[in-house]
Amino acid sequence: MKGAFILMIAGFFNRVLGFILRMILVRVIGDEGLGLFQMVFPVFITCSIITTMGLPVAISKFTSQEMANNKYQTVLKNFKLALSIVIVSSIVMVFVFTNNAEFIANNLLNDPRTHSILLAVAPALFFVSISSILRGFFQGLRIMTPTALSQIIEQISRMFVTLFVLYKLLDAPLQFQATGVAMGVTVGEAVGFLTLLIIFFFYLPEIRKKQQQTATKTNFTLVKKLLKFGVPITLGRLVASLMYSVEAVAIPGKLQEIGYSISEATSLYGQLSGMVLQLIYLPTIITVALMSNLVPAISESIAQNNHQAVRRKSQEAIRLTLYLGWLAVIILFLVPHEITDLIFNYPQAGDYLKLLAIPAIFMYLSQIFAGIIQGLGTPNLVVRNSIVGLAVELAIIQSVTLVPQLGFNLMILAIAIRYVIISLLHYRSINQRVKLQIPVINLILKPILASSLVVAILPQVYKLIHYMSNNDLISLAVSITLSSSFYFTFLVLTNGITKEDLERLKP
Repeated sequence: MKGAFILMIAGFFNRVLGFILRMILVRVIGDEGLGLFQMVFPVFITCSIITTMGLPVAISKFTSQEMANNKYQTVLKNFKLALSIVIVSSIVMVFVFTNNAEFIANNLLNDPRTHSILLAVAPALFFVSISSILRGFFQGLRIMTPTALSQIIEQISRMFVTLFVLYKLLDAPLQFQATGVAMGVTVGEAVGFLTLLIIFFFYLPEIRKKQQQTATKTNFTLVKKLLKFGVPITLGRLVASLMYSVEAVAIPGKLQEIGYSISEATSLYGQLSGMVLQLIYLPTIITVALMSNLVPAISESIAQNNHQAVRRKSQEAIRLTLYLGWLAVIILFLVPHEITDLIFNYPQAGDYLKLLAIPAIFMYLSQIFAGIIQGLGTPNLVVRNSIVGLAVELAIIQSVTLVPQLGFNLMILAIAIRYVIISLLHYRSINQRVKLQIPVINLILKPILASSLVVAILPQVYKLIHYMSNNDLISLAVSITLSSSFYFTFLVLTNGITKEDLERLKP
């Protein structure tokens, strides 16, 4: 759990910087400019998933597994093979992506303004792909500091470059301002990659010292093993990425079909993807950190045939996700307009945040469940379950023309239903392999009772502090801090959170 703690701290720092940057972006390029950039980003993510072919997770898993058996030579051989594959695939993908940017802009995204944004973000595909292999390698070694440090440096670089370019483009058309945001992504990824590379060469001599000149499997056998594990993960992540890509295309398109202009549809999508979902994703600082630590930890336990350890590590991750995730969604549900007004100056986005807040707990759980499934060595189940969830979401989005009066709200409901379906299917898949033995009182009843204190305290304290100070920031900060303190105090007093849990979180 120490590695997860380091990643959570880095994730928190990055999210703070990210939100500061997004607050500025909304005020400079507005929800329409943000919508333009967000339409491109899922395409970028989809291409990066194809280039890496699931190899970062495969490297993390097999590095941890081989280290447990002291096979250091195999560890390095796996890493070199995976790195070689991804270098070639990323170069090819950058070439294909760049040469087809105009087609993607005109025929897939249906907005020619996205062409320059696609070109600006294309080089980042190379850097993000290689970086992911390096991060997977370090995570397999259970060394989380390189990942955390590179992410922080990447975010700082991205923020600096984005703000500098936007300053130079203040009077430029909206599409070029959004292109400036894409340029910031590319430079940030490049700097993050260089950071990881320097750290890798620092660690490399220590790893080589432990090598033993023993027989290893052939390159073909090792590549086959890596791809056999990685390809299903690629398919699973492609499905997840396709969810966002489909939303980026289908939601603005369907909104136009029921009477919205292209500008209105892009603006609404900008509010959803660039504001609401960014707030919803905030607690994934925890789930992503836990998942990064969980896959190699469970793989190691499986290699040792220790199913009891698998259950214990899984339950720890689920409990932490539920406790922190549930508090987050309750806060987002109680003061959605106040949060979106303070951060983005768009209080109207609070309507959509409130609709999506409570179902978001299922998204957080589905990420942890996916990590457990991957650690168990059955990533194909993540693919299957994600496809089912995506199919249901698409069916609901397509049906909006039948009930146009529900409009955008129905599309948000479709996303919420996808969260629930995937989470339940993941849980079922895990239980077919390992019985999790979920304690209902600790994991469900206690967080609900604790959250009732938040419901009772937060709105009242907010009103009182706002009446006294007439300051939104102070009112939110005090009310959230005070109500959260009561939430965690209740969990500690009822042994929902124990001393052992606090010890595990110490760095």
